[in-house]
Amino acid sequence: MSQTAEIPMVPGSESPLELKHIKAVDPHAVYHRRAQRLLTLAKDSPLADYFELCRRVVSIQARLAKEADFGQLLSWGKEGAIPLSHLGSEVDSYWQGLLQQLLSDLLPQVDESVARVVRLLMQQSPEQLSTWGRALREGRMSDAPARFSLFLWAAMGLYWSHWAPMVIKRMDQRKLKQQSLCPICGSHPVASVIVDEPRAGLRYLHCSLCESEWHYIRAHCTSCGQDKEMTIWSLDDAQAQVRIESCDECHGYTKMMFIEKSPLMDVAADDLATLILDKELNAKGFGATTVNPLLLAHETE
Repeated sequence: MSQTAEIPMVPGSESPLELKHIKAVDPHAVYHRRAQRLLTLAKDSPLADYFELCRRVVSIQARLAKEADFGQLLSWGKEGAIPLSHLGSEVDSYWQGLLQQLLSDLLPQVDESVARVVRLLMQQSPEQLSTWGRALREGRMSDAPARFSLFLWAAMGLYWSHWAPMVIKRMDQRKLKQQSLCPICGSHPVASVIVDEPRAGLRYLHCSLCESEWHYIRAHCTSCGQDKEMTIWSLDDAQAQVRIESCDECHGYTKMMFIEKSPLMDVAADDLATLILDKELNAKGFGATTVNPLLLAHETE
C-alpha cells in the first residue's frame, strides 16, 4: 500500500528492440526468485547455514514487498540528480518500520545466537538506526556493526526497491549517461548481468539497494570506464555462467552473470556462491568494485 508523488509520466518508444537504459524490476519477484536460488545453492555449499539465514530474510522481504505499507514518496531529486539518493530523514521512519516487521518475523525462525543479535537490533534507537543506515548507503560499511548490516540493508532495500519502478516510469531515460553507480539511488551494483532481451548480449548492472538494472557497455571497466586493458577470468572455461572482468588500470573487478545461459541465476545469491573467484582475484591484487546485499561485512572501504 503506497501513494505515488504527482510526477508526469515520460513517454517512451514502443519498439521491442529499443535499448532500455534502465530496467525496473518487480521487488516481490526478485526476492522470491532469490530465496529459491539460495535454497538450491545451499545444498552444495559449505556456507549452508548462512545461505539458510539469508533465504529466510529474503523470503520475508518477498512477503513484505507485497503486503507492507510504504507510505508516500516524500521527496524527489532535482533535475539531473539521482532521484532516490537523498530522500531526507523523513524516510527513516518508513524503512525502520519495515526493519521491525522483518525482525519480528525472523526472530522465531532462528537459533539463539542469531536471535540475540536480532533482539539487540530491535532495541536500538531510531537515531542510531538512521546513522547506521546512512553510513551503509554512503558506502561506509565499517561504520555500522557487521552483525546488523544484513538486516539493515534488507529493510532499506525493501523501501528503495518499492519506489524505484515508479520513479523509473517518470524519468527521461534519453538524458542518462553511462555511469558506474545506480542512476536511481546512487548505490553500487552487485554484479553485471548479460541478457538476451531486448537484444542478445547486452550488459546491465544490477543495483545492490533498489534492485534496478542499468545498461553498461561491455568491455568497459564498470568502475573507471576505460576500455583497453580488460581481462576475463573464470574457474572452468571461457563459457562459464559466472565470469569476472578485471581492469588493469584501476585494479577493480566485477562479476558477470550470464543469465541468458541460466535464467534461474540471481546476482546476489550466485555472487555469494562464487566467493572462490573473489579469493583468486584478491590474491592477484584486484579488488571488488561491487556490493553484495547478503554479505556487506567484507566491504570495509
